[in-house]
Amino acid sequence: MSKTVNLSVLRNSFLFKEVNQAVLQEVAKHCEPMELGAGETLFGQDTAPDAMYFLEDGQIHIVRHYPDGYEVTIATEVPFYVIGELSLLANQPRTGSVVAVGDCDLIKLSRDAIFEICETVPQVAVKALTHLGKRLYRLNLRVRESAMGNVGARIASVLLMLAHNEAGVIHGEVSVTRLARATAMDADVVERMLKQWDEYGVISTDSGHITINDIEAIRNFAG
Repeated sequence: MSKTVNLSVLRNSFLFKEVNQAVLQEVAKHCEPMELGAGETLFGQDTAPDAMYFLEDGQIHIVRHYPDGYEVTIATEVPFYVIGELSLLANQPRTGSVVAVGDCDLIKLSRDAIFEICETVPQVAVKALTHLGKRLYRLNLRVRESAMGNVGARIASVLLMLAHNEAGVIHGEVSVTRLARATAMDADVVERMLKQWDEYGVISTDSGHITINDIEAIRNFAG
């Protein structure tokens, strides 16, 4: 197995893709080639993030452990994958364990080394921040998409409460803004749902007032 740092592995990572060769060679001085045998654990879930790793050869499983003893392999990664960078950059405990599927070659870059590099090469620090920002952005989109799945249930539940679980006019003005606050959703999402129900005849909307025409439908939406 390789005992020297393979610069092409570093070059393929998000951190060092655009740095010049001189910088890459300087980074390599901070790196430690290492081997991981089949079945061995690189690091465990909830441990402190002391380093990030670049997978040069082999495959690894990322495993999530649950309090009841249940384990799930959430991903299998191949060469050039960067391991543990998110926990390290965010300084948060590892979110899963990493286990070698077969014999692996890796490159280790310690926490102290990566921050030293960021101080001397600002371009790397910008890349790290950009990477974290993109991950957060994608996570935010997934959370919003997940919330969209129960939009109807949340709005229907509020309408049932306001109507005392009976069909007919909901007394008082029921503004989109009020419903949005009550359901913790964007006003435009609530407005689209109400419009759709209005078109289906489930409810009627008129100048901020809502009439429930089909109480059973609303109950079904609420779940």
